[in-house]
Amino acid sequence: MALNYDKIVLFGDSITQYAYNVNVSPFCLGPALQDVYTRKFDVIQRGYGGYTSAHAKLMIDKIIAHENTPTSKVKLMTVFFGTNDSTGPSSTIQHVPLETYVANMRYIAEKCKAADIKVVFIGAGPFNAHQWWPTRPGNPHNRTTIQAREYCDALVALGKEIGVPTVPMWDLLMEAVGWKEGDPLYGLEELSAENPLTEYFVDGLHYNAKSYKIEYDGVMNAIKQAYPELLPENVPLRLPEWASLTSPDVLEKALQ
Repeated sequence: MALNYDKIVLFGDSITQYAYNVNVSPFCLGPALQDVYTRKFDVIQRGYGGYTSAHAKLMIDKIIAHENTPTSKVKLMTVFFGTNDSTGPSSTIQHVPLETYVANMRYIAEKCKAADIKVVFIGAGPFNAHQWWPTRPGNPHNRTTIQAREYCDALVALGKEIGVPTVPMWDLLMEAVGWKEGDPLYGLEELSAENPLTEYFVDGLHYNAKSYKIEYDGVMNAIKQAYPELLPENVPLRLPEWASLTSPDVLEKALQ
């Protein structure tokens, strides 16, 4: 039926969960995608704060089964895990070894492909210790931007291997702040607290409007390069434009 919309599913951790929180970030990934796909696809949020690729591996079959129905299919899924996986081994709940992380993400992509769902990977962004740890006194310092980069790089390599476009948030955000290889690494605890990453995070980990805009641009570019048939301009509008509704019969026919 004309009112059964196919879907884009945003699957990830807290950065995906908060991707609709316009009270914190006036520009967010979720509303931005909903806007460009209005009357074309439903954009479904499946973000779970604190989750890792290990949790996602357990969930992917049920998410696909729930969202894929006889009348509504998932056309695209963004998969954004790695930020929590890349915590140090002292984080027994969240740490996922790099090799296991890659295997989990491969598994998720394979499950999506088997269900005829296009996939866009999103790799972990940098981490600004000077914003994060002051608000969490007593917590073990088990995150670094170096670890985050390793997981982002590994996901980019996996994406190239299996043909899944990847949005490398670590690289994109560091490029945005003007960092170049060989420069002091912004965000490290032992370096200056005054660094340009502060302008891109709410708390050193979660995104504000600047970072969500970079993520959005990255996702749209991935769609353009890998799945151009899913670009907004190439997806038919659901139901006719109002000017063509010259009689009730026109709408009644379109609703069938």
